[in-house]
Amino acid sequence: MPIFDNEGVKIYYEIEGEGPPVIMIHGFAANIEANWKATNWVDVLKDDYKLILVDCRGHGKSDKPKDAAQYGEKINEDIVKLLDHLSIKKANFFGYSMGARITTDILLQKQERFISAIIGGFPLYYPKKSTKFIAKVMMKKLIKGLKKANLDDIKNKAALRFRKVISDYADSHLQDLEALVYVLEGDIQRPDGILPTDPKRKEALKKVNIPVMTVFGSDDDIIKRSKSTGAQLVPGSCHFQIEGKDHITVVADPKFHMVVKAFLDYVNKN
Repeated sequence: MPIFDNEGVKIYYEIEGEGPPVIMIHGFAANIEANWKATNWVDVLKDDYKLILVDCRGHGKSDKPKDAAQYGEKINEDIVKLLDHLSIKKANFFGYSMGARITTDILLQKQERFISAIIGGFPLYYPKKSTKFIAKVMMKKLIKGLKKANLDDIKNKAALRFRKVISDYADSHLQDLEALVYVLEGDIQRPDGILPTDPKRKEALKKVNIPVMTVFGSDDDIIKRSKSTGAQLVPGSCHFQIEGKDHITVVADPKFHMVVKAFLDYVNKN
């Protein structure tokens, strides 16, 4: 079983196929199997690309520390250090939801490691302080919902829906609810706090000079603002919307496969 050790935390990964490297980073409460294999992504891409599939810490077959300080920026560090471990200087990054946020964080810190970036189900934007406050309040409600042993005890509708969605996949995703709580708490405790509002963030997005694609389902109600904001900020980027799909159902959609494959082929073969 391929394991990378980052300061005592063991990170599980797999490699499939040959070709230009694509590191694939799953969403919150998911894992390699659920996000990329069961949805046919590996089959679609492995004939032309070297896929580096990783279970983020707190997820799947990776270690699940019960300490919020072991998450936040540590998850980002795992990705970069895994590439170092594999002697890969540059890669195409493909992240979905939480994985897309991780991809964005790394892009704005270490653009030199990127061939391209695919941002799925996560908005590239520059939040106001009020947005950041609302996100923090919502995050705390989600954490409270994850801590409840009985679903009937969850009073907040959004938190209940969130818990039900991830509970539907609890076994296949190898979930540990306690560890997932620490993942979210680690985000809240980051110095920039979930959604960075640094005045330089918007300008940093404008200075991104590698190919970027954003993709969403048209019915993704997790994304409340304009889904094309990122494409408007990043020069030369492109945006695709998959009609009739939400945050969960879009992942396995063949049209999503098609646009990502076309994007990777254009970037890596031209």
